[in-house]
Amino acid sequence: MALSIHSNAGASFTVNQLRDIQKAFTESLEKIATGNRINKAADDASGMVIADNLGLQARSLGQAIANANDAISMSQIADGALEESAGIINTIRTKAVQASNGSQSMESRQSIQNDIRKLVEQLDTIAQDTSYNNQKLLSGDFVNQSFQVGANAGETITLSIGSAESSQLGDQELGRLSDINVLTFEGAQAAIQISDAALEEVNSIRSEIGSTQNQLTSTISNLSTTHINVLSAESTIRDVDLAEESMNLSRLKRVSQARAYAAVKSNEQSNSIMKLLQG
Repeated sequence: MALSIHSNAGASFTVNQLRDIQKAFTESLEKIATGNRINKAADDASGMVIADNLGLQARSLGQAIANANDAISMSQIADGALEESAGIINTIRTKAVQASNGSQSMESRQSIQNDIRKLVEQLDTIAQDTSYNNQKLLSGDFVNQSFQVGANAGETITLSIGSAESSQLGDQELGRLSDINVLTFEGAQAAIQISDAALEEVNSIRSEIGSTQNQLTSTISNLSTTHINVLSAESTIRDVDLAEESMNLSRLKRVSQARAYAAVKSNEQSNSIMKLLQG
């Protein structure tokens, strides 16, 4: 009877299995090393697209929060300067009341007028110097400025800040702060009314700024909640479960060792048969 030796199909199958296990082992290591379940499109094509879109939205929301905080910082600077301006106007009013006293001489009225002039100059200095990122806030030029406070186009908040210059504050009929002249009783009386009108205008500007600040604060709170939820959703899709993947890695390691042992034994059996045949 003729004898023949066929190729070791079992060994070839075992080698192929080892190759597949090694590939899975490498992929599992990559997931643990990066912390990502999806490292390339082949891992989960549809999941990658969804995760990327969520990541893009999260980054946009993060920038929108930064934009809103910038707007709040800007409005706080303006409000702080306006608070100082209101204090100056109150001082001007007090000076006007002082000048309205009949006991004042021309010399003392002139001294009060000089004080008021210096206060007006100080008021204008604040209006011209108050700025944020090289943008003047109280000069009257900061009008209808939009802030992107959302991830999508059109999600904006608009802020306008009126002028706090002495030439713009006061009464249309009696005059502006820059026109105050207390050298006469009548002028001092008018100065009181002009100061009251100017203070009302400043308070109105501050009120508008305060309303916008509240709107921005509420927007930031909402954006922050959405930002966290979007990041969580992205993490659920993209991130790997380290505990589960670690167990999978251990399983692959055991299977790899078992297959390698089987391949060695299969090769030893083949060698034994060859030795027997060779006599």
